[in-house]
Amino acid sequence: MKLTEQDLHLLEFASYDDYLNSLIDGKSLQYFGNRENLISLYRTGYRALTKEAFDAQRTFLEVTKDPNTLFSRHIAPKDRFLQEIAKRERPNRLGLLSTIIYMRYVKKATEISGYIDYEEALRRVHQDQQYSNDWRAIFAEERVLYPTPADLLYYNAKTGRSMRNNTRNYQILCDPARGIIFRNMYDRKDIYPDPVARSYGTNTSRIELASDLYEQVVLYDHVVRKNY
Repeated sequence: MKLTEQDLHLLEFASYDDYLNSLIDGKSLQYFGNRENLISLYRTGYRALTKEAFDAQRTFLEVTKDPNTLFSRHIAPKDRFLQEIAKRERPNRLGLLSTIIYMRYVKKATEISGYIDYEEALRRVHQDQQYSNDWRAIFAEERVLYPTPADLLYYNAKTGRSMRNNTRNYQILCDPARGIIFRNMYDRKDIYPDPVARSYGTNTSRIELASDLYEQVVLYDHVVRKNY
C-alpha cells in the first residue's frame, strides 16, 4: 500500500492530544467558543479520529511504512499464550516460520473456535478492514484475540455458523482419513492438526498452552522451506 502525504502527516503527532490540538483553529474556536469543549467534542469522533481509531491507524501506518516494526515491541504480556506468539511475531513476519493458532474462546456464554493463520492475521490491521486486529492492544491484554469468519476456520457453537477461508499462506484440504489438512503455499508441505496424529507434518511441531484467557490454545509451528 502506498502511503499518502495525509497518512504520513498522522505520524508526525507524538500523542493523541497533539493531534487534537492541531485541529483547532480560529474559526472553530469562534463557533464553539471554548477550547476545552471543542477538545471534548473531538474526542467523541466529531470531525476527528477517536483515540482508539488514532492509535489503530498510527499502528497500521507504522507497520506499512516499516514492515519490520513489531506490534509486541516494548510490551511484556503476562499470559503465556501472548508471550509465545510475541516470540513468533518476527519470524512469522519474515516468512521464516508459519504459525497456525487453534483456539477455543468463550464470548458472552458462546464458544467460538477456529484456526488462525497468524501471519495473515498480523497483516489484517487497517481499521477499515472487517475483522481487523489491534495487535498492540491484544499484546497489552486490553483486547482479546479470537477466531473470526475471516480466519482459516471459524465455528460459532451457538449459531452453528462456520466459515473456511484459504489464505495467502494456506490452502485448506479435506482428507477422508486424516481430516483437515493445511497446505503451505510456499513449500507445499502439509500440516496435520489432528491432535492424536503421529506426525503434524514435515518441519511442523505442535504445542498446547495453558492460558487464563482461553478454554484451549494450540500452536502449530511450521518452518518454511521456500523454493526459489
